[in-house]
Amino acid sequence: MNILVACNSFKHSLSAVEATKSIARGLHKAGLPAQHIQLFPVADGGDFTADTLQFHLGGQRYNVRCHDPLMRPIHARWLWLQEQRAAMIEMAAASGLRLLQPGELNPLQAHTFGTGELILAALNRHPREILIGVGGSATVDGGTGLLRALGAVFLDRHGKELTRLPMQLHRLHRIDDRALEPLRNALQWKVLCDVEIPLLGPRGTVARYASQKGATPAMMAHLEEALHRFAEVTLQQTGISLLRHPGAGAAGGMAGGLHAWLGAALLPGADFFLEYTNMNKALMHTDLVITGEGKLDTQTLDGKAPLVVAQHAHVHQIPVVALAGEIPRLIPPSLQQHFDAIFSIVNGPGSLADHIAATRQHLFRTGTQIGRLLQAGLSFSQSYHSTKK
Repeated sequence: MNILVACNSFKHSLSAVEATKSIARGLHKAGLPAQHIQLFPVADGGDFTADTLQFHLGGQRYNVRCHDPLMRPIHARWLWLQEQRAAMIEMAAASGLRLLQPGELNPLQAHTFGTGELILAALNRHPREILIGVGGSATVDGGTGLLRALGAVFLDRHGKELTRLPMQLHRLHRIDDRALEPLRNALQWKVLCDVEIPLLGPRGTVARYASQKGATPAMMAHLEEALHRFAEVTLQQTGISLLRHPGAGAAGGMAGGLHAWLGAALLPGADFFLEYTNMNKALMHTDLVITGEGKLDTQTLDGKAPLVVAQHAHVHQIPVVALAGEIPRLIPPSLQQHFDAIFSIVNGPGSLADHIAATRQHLFRTGTQIGRLLQAGLSFSQSYHSTKK
């Protein structure tokens, strides 16, 4: 039996590579030969996408001095893929939730300037394409911070520059985008989105995700107004309607901002990743796929990595087992239909912090038990067929 372990990252605990290796070690402990266990960590544009891409394709990481969402100096890394002449920028590395303490979350002040600084550093390598993973953001600024870092100037009706974005974004009158034109025309920009959500409205980026980034109801109203004004000015100057694009709201609207002002293609992150790393080739000699991430629920159906892994596997008629730290008490049919079995890795009551800290052990233990179950199934099958003879 050949098993493909293809996990996404487990938020606040393990990268996709670490999670995948933990399960594989458990399977091996159960007696499954290492040569029959293939590691294929996956990503969807969220946390650790660059690390996961490097696992498959190699490349070189560069460390850059830049700024976090609150404009504090930090160091962050980006990935250079020489063969593809592509730069992989992980938004979360410079503008991510993981960089802020809970008491620091404030999406009226947080911005994406640091992600723009990473892009500026990558441009020195003269890439053919820029890949930007936009999951795990702490921001709701429409990508205006990033665009400012690349040279765009945001002006109010009096021609005065707006520098406190997104706080001042509702006062936007015009964007001087002359510095963006050579970047827009010379490069392919690809945004890897981990969700597909509109910019505004009851299903938009503010309504669905701003509270997770620290927004109060008053902040949410302000942000909705700010992004609405950004969309109006964008339509006036570019002719592109951010309100009509179904994925413009990803990463606090940064996906929409990059699409309109840099001509970026907005791509389902997991689909792009699995194609870029040729998962279909890995599935050719696979009998079982094990996937998972920190939480499996109806939001998984928005195009998260485990769902897309399952879809690829089922094309090849390969069964899929999904693991997660948290699963619904009653698994809805809309979720269950994509996975042959879904298991929680948690082994008992405890605080969320304790379970997150023990994710590696949870995955190892669960991998071991799945391996033992598979061994028992193989023994039963052999015994059954021998008695039938």
